[in-house]
Amino acid sequence: MNKKIIILSTLALVGFIDAAYLTIQHYANAIPPCTIHGCETVLSSAYSVVFGLPVALLGVAYYFVLLILYFIYFQKKNTSLLIFTLRLSIVGFLADLWFVSAQAFLIHAWCVYCLLSALMSTLIFILSYWELFHKKNLL
Repeated sequence: MNKKIIILSTLALVGFIDAAYLTIQHYANAIPPCTIHGCETVLSSAYSVVFGLPVALLGVAYYFVLLILYFIYFQKKNTSLLIFTLRLSIVGFLADLWFVSAQAFLIHAWCVYCLLSALMSTLIFILSYWELFHKKNLL
């Protein structure tokens, strides 16, 4: 289980760094370099801000909470923390489904940074689900 927590923590750390970078760029009024020429369109769209906050900042909070919970679990081995992280990862996964759909069907552009975050969130969800409910049958 410790190996999986390290993998989950690594995924959350990559997501955190990605989201933090986008948040810094947002507040600097800068668009990060993008290899597919869609980042500017996505990051300057109306969908990049929710309730006055950049979506990336919400990602920072999401990944930071996951990192803290994984760290606490690593120390205390409290399975209820992992169940909570799975529930949180469901929220993150559903949010990313919305944002990826918005890129595809509303904005008609892709942001590699946003897609990286969606990939990290999806992998966290899948690994958490697999470990906690498929293998351990904790539900």
